[in-house]
Amino acid sequence: MTTARSLALILATAAGISAFGVAGFTQSKSGGATAEAQQPLAVGDVLPAGQVHIISEPGLYGLGRNVGGSEYAVAKGQLIRIDPKTMKVLSILRPQRAILD
Repeated sequence: MTTARSLALILATAAGISAFGVAGFTQSKSGGATAEAQQPLAVGDVLPAGQVHIISEPGLYGLGRNVGGSEYAVAKGQLIRIDPKTMKVLSILRPQRAILD
């Protein structure tokens, strides 16, 4: 591959990433990735209620009943289990981009 062709491929790739963003990150108004998107979820994190979607129909997500004392939820693109009283992340189950219920 020629140098000019390699450079063109690199620039096209960079333009595509810039135009569409990188999966898992959101763009702030200034164009950089936001701090929220940069911080992955971890077991033990306490989340603001406004950032959490409590799942009302677990079957739509392929889940059974809630485990006692916890709720299934979606936050930051992840399917998680949380303590509904404290909003503490108890476990991270898998990526979940869409809200189904």
